[in-house]
Amino acid sequence: MEASPRNPSERSRSREKLVGRVIWPAIRGQNCPICLGALEPRSAAVLTSCNHAYCVRCIRKWSGLRRKCPLCNADFDSWFSHISLSSRSFHREILPPLDSTSSSRSFSLQQEEHPLRHVRNSERRRSRPLRWRRSFGRPGSVTPDVIAERKLQWRVSVYERRLQAVPSAPRSRLQVSVPINDGVKERILQRIEPWIRRELQAVLGDRDPSIIVHVATSLFIASLENVGHVPSGQCDVRDDFLARLRPFLLDRTDMFWHELRCFAESSFNMETYDAVVEYKRLRRM
Repeated sequence: MEASPRNPSERSRSREKLVGRVIWPAIRGQNCPICLGALEPRSAAVLTSCNHAYCVRCIRKWSGLRRKCPLCNADFDSWFSHISLSSRSFHREILPPLDSTSSSRSFSLQQEEHPLRHVRNSERRRSRPLRWRRSFGRPGSVTPDVIAERKLQWRVSVYERRLQAVPSAPRSRLQVSVPINDGVKERILQRIEPWIRRELQAVLGDRDPSIIVHVATSLFIASLENVGHVPSGQCDVRDDFLARLRPFLLDRTDMFWHELRCFAESSFNMETYDAVVEYKRLRRM
């Protein structure tokens, strides 16, 4: 006797759970790793194989060349899109076989304007997957709180082991003095404040370092405006510039500033940066 298919209500409940437990956690508060634009449910695509999320427009262009996730290199042949949180619905798009001639075609992705693009050259567009160096759990398989705690402990270990991020962009790219209007400043702050807050939690062991977050963000904006910003090598002037941070961060001040600049100068959002940033043993700065 053949088993009867699940009734419509069971299928509906299953799809609602998939939206709540997998699809929405993959999108919530995230940016597309390709164009860096904020992900919105109606215009996002969540890969079915690994649950990494992108703009539909970006991943569709990528899929015309490769069928491997740009972040983790997992094979994919479909994604969830047309996501509606109100109705807990989505569409699964299954891709046709990749044209064997696609890999020989030129391929580029138009990146959205980046808050720091006026102080550095545009990042070289990527046609190869980023090297996936670490994972903190697949979205949907563990809760966001667990992933956040794992990332925080990883940041703690960076300082305890005295590791140093390898910059993804040449340092000369910030050696430009430019005016920063209020709109640009706000976009920069929205990008770096969450990173600074988590970093200070790791360094200080304080869950609410709000006052020091303000100090660090102010110093970083000042450095972009070339107020107190000096070329590398003039340590005495740099020490004076970072003097407001040293009473709080002590001997980790220079490490913190290096880590902040590496993140801020990169083209990645926090999630992507956490996964791909390379580390080496700390040298004397």
